[in-house]
Amino acid sequence: MLNVNRLLVLREVAARGTLAAAAEALFMTPSAVSQQMAVLEREAGVPLLERRGRGVQLTDAGARLVRNTEHILAAIEKAEADLANASKGIVGHVRVSAFPSAARTVLVPALLELNQTHPNLRISMVDLEPEEAIPALKAREVDVALTYEWDTLPRLEDEGVEREQLFSEPVYLALPVAHPAAASKKPVALTSLAESQWIVGRDSTSMLEFVRSAARRAGFEPRTDFHSMDIDVILAAVDAGLGVALVPPLALVYETPGVAIRRVADLELNRMVWAAIRRGSGGAPGTSAVLAALRSNAEKAVKRLPGPRN
Repeated sequence: MLNVNRLLVLREVAARGTLAAAAEALFMTPSAVSQQMAVLEREAGVPLLERRGRGVQLTDAGARLVRNTEHILAAIEKAEADLANASKGIVGHVRVSAFPSAARTVLVPALLELNQTHPNLRISMVDLEPEEAIPALKAREVDVALTYEWDTLPRLEDEGVEREQLFSEPVYLALPVAHPAAASKKPVALTSLAESQWIVGRDSTSMLEFVRSAARRAGFEPRTDFHSMDIDVILAAVDAGLGVALVPPLALVYETPGVAIRRVADLELNRMVWAAIRRGSGGAPGTSAVLAALRSNAEKAVKRLPGPRN
């Protein structure tokens, strides 16, 4: 019989591409991961991995087994959720992650609501960007993850994850108030900022790829020398006159007198905010209560979204 823990290791190897990266994510040694994969291949009776340069690649049999692993894990999650429903009341421990602007405007109010309505439910939180949150969710380090996607980038599908869109928000341009394009209150075309420096997210993040994809749609390659994942730092850089940025209104909590916020004239740009859970886990009473609180407070946050200003 196939061992579920070894199936989890195989899935991590498939996602990470190397035994070393999978070992780091699983808090194991590379040799231990290699041994687990050797045992799993003996159990399966067919090769599951093949070496490709410094990494590994799934064989056809390995790819099929990973797909089946997602169904197996979803069934286990559902079984655990059904057992949780047998307990009296909404109790247990739910771990939630959110990216910073959603943590501040959606998750914290939801936690306050949950403390009042379900005092026996223990909830812990951590702030994670989507690139960190989904792997943590699948590794069972968190149970609910608030994440986002941009409409100019391909939608990320994962058979092991269920997602619910909480809301969509427009993306605005942030310009220094002294910038010529900010002189008018009218929307600003991205094409007029082709020579500008862009303040963007870190490499290998969607915050960076979003700016690149939007600029390319407008017909230019953006200059991206300044990188930060903190919207407050990005706005401070814009305020200092170091460049321009694309920002969602959920992040515009504080007044920034030196920054002009304008609509984009030549493209429609949006960010979608999602609540993600492991497939099959939504029936657990604690998870269900957290999702309900997130929905309620997301609706309130949308009503408070600021528009263009300064």
